[in-house]
Amino acid sequence: MAMMFLAMWVQEADLADAHHLMIIFIGLIAVAVAIAAVVMMTVAVKALKAIEEIGATAEEIKGRMLPMLDEVKEFSKAGREVLQDAAPKVKLITENLAKTSDVLLDTSSSVRAAVRQFDNTITDANQRAQRQVARVDGMVTAALTTTIEVAETIGNGIRVPMQKVAVMATQAKLLAEGLLAKIKSMAARSPFGSQ
Repeated sequence: MAMMFLAMWVQEADLADAHHLMIIFIGLIAVAVAIAAVVMMTVAVKALKAIEEIGATAEEIKGRMLPMLDEVKEFSKAGREVLQDAAPKVKLITENLAKTSDVLLDTSSSVRAAVRQFDNTITDANQRAQRQVARVDGMVTAALTTTIEVAETIGNGIRVPMQKVAVMATQAKLLAEGLLAKIKSMAARSPFGSQ
C-alpha cells in the first residue's frame, strides 16, 4: 500500500521534487530499519543474559539436587538390602508361629482331656469314699445296736478313730472338690479353654 501511495505521489509531483522525497523516504526507512535492528539487538542481548541466568540457576539447582538424589539412591538401596535380609527371617518367624500355634492347640486339647479325666477320677473317688463312709457308718451303727454293752466299753476305741476317718474322708472330699473347682476355673480362663 505504501508503494502505491508513493507511486501516486511521484506522478503528481515533478521529478526533481520526487527525487528528493524519494531520498528522504529511503532515509526514513533506513533509520527505521536501524532502530529496529538496535531494538532487536537489545532484546537479543537481554534474552542471552536471561538464558545465561537460567543456565546458572539450573546448574545451581543441579548442584543441590544431585547430592540429594545420591542420598535417596543410597537410602533406597539400604532399604532394599534390609528387606532382602529380613524376608527369610520374617518367613522363619511366621513358620515358627504357625508351628507354635499348632503345638499350643494340641497342648490345650490334651490339657482339657486331662482335666476331664481328672474330674472323672475325683468324682469316682468321692463316690467311693462316700460309699465307704456309709458302709463304715452302717457297720458302726449295727455293731452299736447289737452289742450295746460291748459298744459302750469299746465305743471310744472304735468310734473315735472311725469318726476321724469320716472327718478325714469329708475333708479329703472337700479338698478334692476345691481342687477340681480351681482346675476348672483355670481351664475356663485359659485362652484355649473356650475352644
